[in-house]
Amino acid sequence: MLTAVRVAVESPLLQLDREFDFLVPEHLSSRVKWGTRVKFGFGRSKSAYTGFVVKLMDSSNFAKTPIEDVMGDFPVLTEELYEFCCEVAKRQVVATGEILQLAVPAHMPRIAIQARETVNQARIIEVTRQAWLTTGQERIDDFFVPSWARGFVERARDLHNQGFSSILIAPEAADVQVLMRIADYLNVPVTVWDISKKSTRYLNYHHSLDQIRIIIGTRSAIYAPVANLGLIAVVDDADDSYREVASPKTHLRDLALLRAGTRTSLLFAAPYRSVEVQRLVEIGYFTELETTAQIPRISFTNPGVRIDDASFRLTKEALKHGTLLVLTPRKGSSAAAFCGNCGERLRCACGGFIWESSKDKFICRLCSKPILHCSTCRATTFRRGRSGSTRTTAEIGKMFASAVIHEATQEKKPELSNKTNQIVVATPGSAPRLDAGYSGLLILDTDVWLSAQHIHAEQNALRDWAEAIELMNPEGRAVLAGLGDRLGKPFSLWQHVEIATVAFRDAKELSLPPAVRSVSIAGTPVQLDAAERAITAHKGRLIRSDGKLAVFVFDYSNGPAVAAELRAIATAAKSVTRGARTVRGFSVSMDNLEEIL
Repeated sequence: MLTAVRVAVESPLLQLDREFDFLVPEHLSSRVKWGTRVKFGFGRSKSAYTGFVVKLMDSSNFAKTPIEDVMGDFPVLTEELYEFCCEVAKRQVVATGEILQLAVPAHMPRIAIQARETVNQARIIEVTRQAWLTTGQERIDDFFVPSWARGFVERARDLHNQGFSSILIAPEAADVQVLMRIADYLNVPVTVWDISKKSTRYLNYHHSLDQIRIIIGTRSAIYAPVANLGLIAVVDDADDSYREVASPKTHLRDLALLRAGTRTSLLFAAPYRSVEVQRLVEIGYFTELETTAQIPRISFTNPGVRIDDASFRLTKEALKHGTLLVLTPRKGSSAAAFCGNCGERLRCACGGFIWESSKDKFICRLCSKPILHCSTCRATTFRRGRSGSTRTTAEIGKMFASAVIHEATQEKKPELSNKTNQIVVATPGSAPRLDAGYSGLLILDTDVWLSAQHIHAEQNALRDWAEAIELMNPEGRAVLAGLGDRLGKPFSLWQHVEIATVAFRDAKELSLPPAVRSVSIAGTPVQLDAAERAITAHKGRLIRSDGKLAVFVFDYSNGPAVAAELRAIATAAKSVTRGARTVRGFSVSMDNLEEIL
């Protein structure tokens, strides 16, 4: 007879990060099942807590308090999803309850949920883990789509026919729409993981709960509670949107590896190769997905004038057949501004650099305040720096007066047709996707990308360029102006694997991520000293520390031990008040490169 249950508490507090036993009143026993959400009181707190039943028991020596209520008519947590949440919490040094709050939507009693049919366990299939270097677009009917998109949907369809679910993840809504369009064309049933509203997220979750589904969505789709998960497919794994900015600061790449485990196939696709994925290939965890697709037509020029003869010829050729895409690294009229008198680069009183957002409008990049004079010599005449997308649009418009020209940024989304004689000047990630694809691509100011103050400046540049090339149709041609031989030759030959291999070996020699794992820790000097002793005991080393924030690196093999040591310190730490907020007194951020730099 069921008289007690073990419950995982929905709470971000590490002090509550364990399972607690509760008694089950007789009038609730028939409604309590594994994965049921229950309500209960806790200690002296007057507030009610919620949690999930993770064990059913005939008796318990520790249960003293009864649960107060059962929320909902059905279980809302699967064993597989709970195990995944526990693994994420251990890795990120946060409470399991915090991950459960991310994974499982809050109870919404006004929305009726129908009972589900039980799904049989599917037979075991061969598990593959593959890295796929894609090469561009392919035609489906009368439109072009990225090769990875069709490959994802077709593989998910085949597994669905065998009784397996799939989760297909893309970084942006536009990429999700591409997957939806292909699924519709191929008549493949899919579920779009929509979290734009609480109600749609709730319905999506229960529609997928312990069922065979093909899930298409962005980062949060990794928590879809499907049954018989056979494939997790991720495109563009280096996209910034895959990183959770707030706690638990997870990255989708790590979540996919954790959820797949040994039972689910993995497919990571991109028109470039991230160093993180190349590491997985180097250690034998991933294999290359070989393809026979033709590589894009790419050429490059040596440094010189901004728009050289090769760029001019490409533009004229592309305009005859369709739309030309011009990619620039920065938006606005000018990326920087200088004093016309003393020559100093202009800065705001807040410390931010000045740029020209539009013609003759000079503002601060940080606080957006306008500037009227040089802070050094008080002169009021300014000199522009390198052209941004707005000024580039005007300059190219003068060169090709007969062409229709558009500017595309995160704020400006032009409406385009598939007509010829059009030019789109865009910043990275802003170019709209065309059914006919772009007939040509011109990439300007390559040196600006490569000179960015970032340890991964070169890798970020390669990613931006490769993603723009993916928007071309197969007959299109690309020119990278002023790139030079060192990167121009391997990039034009589509040797992204070779470039990533060199980058990984360099990181390995220097013991830098992703060859090693990293952690940044915020706390008191006493806590940081304790963390340093714990990490160095597991062969880790300190990179830097200012007494408030410390950064360490350590080997992958020591990751679980380091996380367990840091968890013990974090659990003992008290919360602190900063301004109007109460925050953790000891904060841990795993493998977040932006916090390391």
